[in-house]
Order: sequence, then C-alpha cells, then structure tokens
Amino acid sequence: MRDSTVFLAKNPKNQYNCYNIDEGVQNMKHSEESTYERILAAAAKLFAKEGYAGTTTRQIVAEANASLASLQLHFKSKENLYYAVVEKTTKFFYTANASILDEINETDKRGLLDKETAWNLLVQLTAKMVEWAFCDEYRYEILLIQRELQNPSEVFEQLPDSLYDMFYYYEKLLKMLVDVKNDFEIKSVCFSVVMTLFDHSNYPRVLGRVLGCDVELPENKERVKVYVKNFMLSAIRTNLDRWNK
Repeated sequence: MRDSTVFLAKNPKNQYNCYNIDEGVQNMKHSEESTYERILAAAAKLFAKEGYAGTTTRQIVAEANASLASLQLHFKSKENLYYAVVEKTTKFFYTANASILDEINETDKRGLLDKETAWNLLVQLTAKMVEWAFCDEYRYEILLIQRELQNPSEVFEQLPDSLYDMFYYYEKLLKMLVDVKNDFEIKSVCFSVVMTLFDHSNYPRVLGRVLGCDVELPENKERVKVYVKNFMLSAIRTNLDRWNK
C-alpha cells in the first residue's frame, strides 16, 4: 500500500517526481515561524530607534523582508505587534532572573529576609540584571523598554505590569535594609538604579570611550559588566548609609 503522504507529479519533461506532503507542511510551518520572528525582530529594532509613533507597518515589513499580509496574519495590528515585542522582553527578564526572583519570594515567604540576607540577594539580583541588560540578542528590546520608561508612547498605559517587576524586587529588598521607611525615596532610588543600568547597557560606545576600551571585545565586556554591577551597588550603598544615619 502506498504511503498516503507521498504523491507523484509530472515535471515538464513528462517524468514523475516524488513529493512528501509531510515535509512540505513542515517546511511551510518553519517558513511561517521564520517570518514571525523576522517581523518581531524588525519591529523591536525600529520601535527602539524610532519610537512607536515614528514607526510604520510598511517600514517594519521592509526591514523584515516580509509582506503586510504576513504582519496582519501573525499580529493583526501594529499595536498588537508592539505588545508582542514587550511581552518577549518581559518573558526574557523572568527566564534570565527566575532563580534569584524565586529565591527572594521564597525567603520572604519563610520570614527569613533579614538585612544580611536582603543585601546578599540584592547583590545577586544586580549581577543577574546586568547579565540580562547586556544580552546582545535582546539589545533592541531592552533599549525599547528604556525608551518607554523615559519617554512613554501613546500605548504606554497598556504595557504589562510584569514590566515593573524589575523595580518591585529592588524595592522589596531595599525596604528590608533601611531603618526609616520612606517609600518615595526608595522608589526613586530603585528607578535611578535600573535606569543607570539601561544607560550603561544601551550606549556601549559612550561607556567604552569613558573607560578607554572597546567594550565589544569579549574580555572587555566582562570587565564592563563588573564595573556596572559595582557602580549600581555603590549607588545603593551610598543611599542606604544616608538613610540609616
């Protein structure tokens, strides 16, 4: 009995070629996934550079080497595409920082979040955040998040709450480290520290000029990560000393 997934078709020379339907379906699915990812990557790049209002769907599909029909098929609209880019970034944040976020939550739940533990977890969280922010694969997505926080677009209000978790965990730990609670100052420091991280990671050439090295070289990039982590922790420590006087 002939395999139902295989069929014969005549070529122009009246000879028969054999085709596998399953392989054709798989190739089609792979092509659709590839188009989806290309559009997503192109959108992240353009949204990060030009902003939401300054980017058109035609620019996105041109950058992605795709069609408007493909964009509409996968995302329906520019707004949905924008949310998909942000969602991809927040998912990456959780994936990259899952172990330390779970440890913070579990330690807090068990009532073991004293000052020493909170500081140790804050050091670990900062190191993880630096790795996340310096990931080349998500360079434009992270630049987009920074852009939204500094200069919100018209769709800013609909961005997911998970975007703010990077501030929430810093705030949770800092509250354990200060004797006098001042929510406004703590939130301000959290925002300043995270934005400092974005500034360092998104403008590597400027940072390289300041530090006198090519930050694109692997060995220098690791040194820069250490510098940024220590810079952030130093800023936090300075504020803690001021609060706890």
